[in-house]
Amino acid sequence: MTVTLHPLGITLAIIFASSLILLLAWMFRVPPQVPQEVAAVCYSVAAMERILVPVSGKTSSERAVELACRLGEAQKAEVILTYVIEVPLTLALGSPMPQEEAKGQEALRTARLIVERHGLQATTKLIPHRKASAGIIDLATQEVVDAIVMASGKQRSGTVGESVGRTSQEVLRHAPCEVIVDRVPS
Repeated sequence: MTVTLHPLGITLAIIFASSLILLLAWMFRVPPQVPQEVAAVCYSVAAMERILVPVSGKTSSERAVELACRLGEAQKAEVILTYVIEVPLTLALGSPMPQEEAKGQEALRTARLIVERHGLQATTKLIPHRKASAGIIDLATQEVVDAIVMASGKQRSGTVGESVGRTSQEVLRHAPCEVIVDRVPS
């Protein structure tokens, strides 16, 4: 009995053996070592599963919604959108303010569309409060959020070096979580 080697059989055997060797080399390769600091930072950003975004209806707050969506996209974070109606001290906290409520509903609707475009879950809250910053901080505490992403208003006092508005400053000082402030250059 004689065995004849066919060129096609030899070619197929070589292809099979080389692909097997490449597969094994890929399976047993060791990934590069990642420093502990880098791993901790990556984990902390990946842990953002609930993000609060105060909206105002301005383009800058819509940019903050987009930024929050991009931060939470990988882990499918829930984005909590809020519009705080600042109720003057001359009115009761539960007083109807139809113009402000309509403005808030429109801002929340636009922000929800941005969040849904990213395939993330959006929750909207229209809340009356005496101060916007206090309303944002209270909601962040109640909802146990991992981060607040907000747009910065312009500082009105004209103080040199200050480019963060009053509300943003208060939230930065008193928030129970990480705060990311987006300031769009003029």
